[in-house]
Amino acid sequence: MSADVLNIQLKKSEALFLLLSAKLNQEFLDSLQIEHIEISNKDMANLIQRLEQLVGHAYAELADEVLEELINSFLPEIPIRNTSLADYSFPMYSIDETLPQIEAAVDSKQALEIEYYSMDREEVNKREVEPYFVEKRYNYYVVMAYCRWREDIRLFRVDRIKSLRALDDHFEMPEDFEAQNYRNDEHI
Repeated sequence: MSADVLNIQLKKSEALFLLLSAKLNQEFLDSLQIEHIEISNKDMANLIQRLEQLVGHAYAELADEVLEELINSFLPEIPIRNTSLADYSFPMYSIDETLPQIEAAVDSKQALEIEYYSMDREEVNKREVEPYFVEKRYNYYVVMAYCRWREDIRLFRVDRIKSLRALDDHFEMPEDFEAQNYRNDEHI
């Protein structure tokens, strides 16, 4: 056995605690440095995936719920970035209808036309996107999507999508797409 590999037996409750700890670290850290070992976002994502498989789907979802409660209890509103006097961390539009439509488009690989509020330009623009992945961050949902206008993968906050409609065309997600490469909030 390699000196870098540990072989330990864990109770499910211990694995669940490690999963919750890993997810909490992933929310707030891009990487973690301990002595001469650096744990990158990719390493953390791999660890989380292995722990989720170990504890099972139901406990992985429970860990997400506990994580959300923890974050909300001591950080009720986390600003995305420093934005002078304006606070852009509050939702703009309801996600009750848009989120399920986006999740369905991700599953069916269906392109969407969205009306998206841009903070930088303070205006709503139409974009055609190919939604690859949806995840919850802090108190909001983010969709990782290929933007046909920008010709690049972008992050869109779901609560900033004013409206959307499904397009007739479908897409293929790139084989090398990895969601953990887009976890930095500065891309939003």
